[in-house]
Amino acid sequence: MKRALKIAGLGLIGFFGMLALFVAGTTIALRGSMPHLDGTIEVEGVSAPVRIVRDREGVPHITAQSRNDALFGLGFVHGQDRLWQMDFQRRTIQGRLSEVAGSATLIADTYLRTLGLYRAAEQAAERLSPDARSALAAYAAGVNAARPKNGKPLPPEFFMLGVEPEAWRAADSVAVLKGLAVQLSANAFQEIFRLQLLKVLGPEKAAAFNPPLPKEVIEAYRAYAPAEAVKFADALDAIAPSMERQGASNNWVVGGARTTSGKPLLANDPHLPLSVPAIWYLAHLNWPGGQAIGGSIPGIPAIIAGRTDHLAWGMTTTGADTQDLYWEKIDAEDRDSYFDSARTTRKFSVREEIIKVRLGADKTIRIRSTRHGPVLPTDEPRLKALVPDGYALSLAWPALDADDRTLETALAIFTHSDVTPAGLERGFSTYRAPIQSFVLANNQGDIGLALPGSIPMRRADNPVRGLLPGDGRDPRFDWIGMIPQAEGPRWWGRENDVFVTANNNVVRSDYPHLVALDFDPEHRARRIRALIDAQPKHSVDSFRAMQLDTGERFAMDVLPGMLKLASPSDERARRALALLKAWDMHMRPDRGEPLIFAAWMRAFTRALAADELGELFDRVWNDRPDFIAAVVAGDPAAAQFCDDVATKNRVEKCSQILVKSLTDAVAELSDAYGSDMAAWRWGDVHRATFSHTPFGFVPVLRDVFGLREPMGGGNSAIQRAAYRYSNREPFAAVHGSGYRAVYDLAEPNKSIFMIATGQSGNVYSPHYGDLAPRWARGEYLAMTTDAAEIERRAAATLVLQPSRSANPR
Repeated sequence: MKRALKIAGLGLIGFFGMLALFVAGTTIALRGSMPHLDGTIEVEGVSAPVRIVRDREGVPHITAQSRNDALFGLGFVHGQDRLWQMDFQRRTIQGRLSEVAGSATLIADTYLRTLGLYRAAEQAAERLSPDARSALAAYAAGVNAARPKNGKPLPPEFFMLGVEPEAWRAADSVAVLKGLAVQLSANAFQEIFRLQLLKVLGPEKAAAFNPPLPKEVIEAYRAYAPAEAVKFADALDAIAPSMERQGASNNWVVGGARTTSGKPLLANDPHLPLSVPAIWYLAHLNWPGGQAIGGSIPGIPAIIAGRTDHLAWGMTTTGADTQDLYWEKIDAEDRDSYFDSARTTRKFSVREEIIKVRLGADKTIRIRSTRHGPVLPTDEPRLKALVPDGYALSLAWPALDADDRTLETALAIFTHSDVTPAGLERGFSTYRAPIQSFVLANNQGDIGLALPGSIPMRRADNPVRGLLPGDGRDPRFDWIGMIPQAEGPRWWGRENDVFVTANNNVVRSDYPHLVALDFDPEHRARRIRALIDAQPKHSVDSFRAMQLDTGERFAMDVLPGMLKLASPSDERARRALALLKAWDMHMRPDRGEPLIFAAWMRAFTRALAADELGELFDRVWNDRPDFIAAVVAGDPAAAQFCDDVATKNRVEKCSQILVKSLTDAVAELSDAYGSDMAAWRWGDVHRATFSHTPFGFVPVLRDVFGLREPMGGGNSAIQRAAYRYSNREPFAAVHGSGYRAVYDLAEPNKSIFMIATGQSGNVYSPHYGDLAPRWARGEYLAMTTDAAEIERRAAATLVLQPSRSANPR
């Protein structure tokens, strides 16, 4: 998804030669695109008045006489504040970016059309329960009612790109949820990435650089893979949304024996690429018999992470292996057929779709599917030559199934409060994707951890266990179903229990089914557990402090070993080493040591792997904590990277590479920020960089629409504000907690939350980026549902009155 948006942004550069004229001539007019927030207006689609009170930060408190009318109100405020974000998200999932950006996005559109996400969303919407369909219809009506009328201008992006938003449909909401699943599921492209590493590094080094990759898996793969299979790895890089997993999040919950109140506490901060507007939108829904408050996602009629009066819930990406790739052998005598697991031939399912291209000819694409799923596209000329002749590569993924009723779970949670094993099974019975690690707590004192959704079951004799593409002709690679709902991974707890998830492996060792082999490192999870154990009882304040903790767990693990190995002769490097020896290993914005550490890690990773990886290196030059830890610890396979393969007559030691990389890092920092190390500050370079979609990739516009805020944190801190070494600004934070919340089950109105940018997606709104500096400083907003407090903080009140000309629902 991110790659598609980047391509779209680059394709838009040609539209803005007249940017200066636009700014001068349209600013005043486009200020009129701000939505109507006060008074009373008539709308079609509600059965009774809906009251929307916005507080000083723009957070809407929506009061209605029914749940569906409340969801109409949610759709209305989403449409008022985030219409461009919703429209562009939908267009991306539909594979219609080329209608806006031209031929530059044809590959992205081809990939998304091939997946068929929007087709699957349409099919899923038809199979939802009548109650869910009515909820989607109410929400869609609210979005459409918010569209500017009577000549009032649309948000600026529509004018600048010359496009009009289409009416919102029920299927669009399902599609947005499936788009999230694309972002949060990358197992298939991890398989491709491993192929690239095998091609470049060989088995032993590939396994050390990007574990897990057991020797027996590699040997099994070689026995059946097409000889030219690794060529496809290069092709996939052009169309895949991401070659590596880009998720990270934290959540944890403790029982009442571990809190000052005697009731559970729950914290959650999901991480995604930092964007403006943030993917999250704060909202409060209230109707007779129910209410919920928390983080919503524009396009989806639900509170995605939040609380009711009885229940709180949060989520992180699990890392469950839900995708497999298959080499499908094409019949040489009938290239419209392929061989199945019985070694007999089947016809490819084929459909054609037309991609409309702005300022160009329409493109007809031919999409093939096998019994496993869609065949990844190879019609583009630059891809065709890279695919092994006589093969196709198909993708199996449950999120593409038509029977996806995940939205029903999102609606059911409004009234759910049973966190016992049976209650978790009922509550998540309709959940399919994306696979998330949910922590939950209720005001009766129960807490729970659940990993719901469709998780494939692989045969015990599957030779590659989901780590590399399988042989489409061999039944050993076929799935044998999904983990049964009754046996899903979930655990229940009470007063003394604690559940922590941070994209690490949370599956207990006695669980009978394989969820995945590949998880994120344990650093954040270990830091969370250590801080929980550091004091006997916790409160909202202590959980808030934990979410903002800048302790770099990775540094705590590896820096002592690095300091022992490194003995530089360069004076500047010795001064830097002395600073690191005295450093408390917290990534604070007002200190220079975090910058030295980050720069050393960047240079060390480059010195270790750039020579081996060659052209591939820039695409994978990022934080690799497990690999670096193995090198520093002296693991034989990892330590091989210390030798510079370009120097044929000598073998470098790891201590030499550490010294050289520290010397290089300090020299680079001195050139960039001056020779006075005492003046270096992490916050000066570690700025949260919120990129606009798609203008974040367009010169000039990226500064007009983007936001930047200095902050602390790092790649392996609980306050994860991740940076990517290969970026133009290698220490800018580009990935982090777009939403933070702490839920108090004893006194729910003492709960707190925050998003990273602002409520509005309109650049002219005072709420476009007003929360960004507060978020970066670690501030929160009160998560109150108290009516008196809401009225006290009211900044605007809008009443949606049923239209007198329309029949009520």
